Amino acid sequence: MNGFLYGYMCWVGFWLIRDTAARERFIMVGWVADILLWPLKMLRPQSAVAIRHIGALGLGVALLAALVLLLEQSGVAEAEAPTDPT
Repeated sequence: MNGFLYGYMCWVGFWLIRDTAARERFIMVGWVADILLWPLKMLRPQSAVAIRHIGALGLGVALLAALVLLLEQSGVAEAEAPTDPT
């Protein structure tokens, strides 16, 4: 049963990543990598530190991509700015 659940999580992660584009993909890859690597810590305790570092790196990349998207100047706001009726 656990193998089926882990396979399902991999499948959902694949489809979540596939539906994104450009910088959003970095966010999803970072989160999905951290979530999917988590069970490996229990299966291979001798490599738990390396797995933790890889997961932290993935979350760091996701954070930086989210900040870039947040701080990126959007042309949509400028295009939808109200005009002065006077």
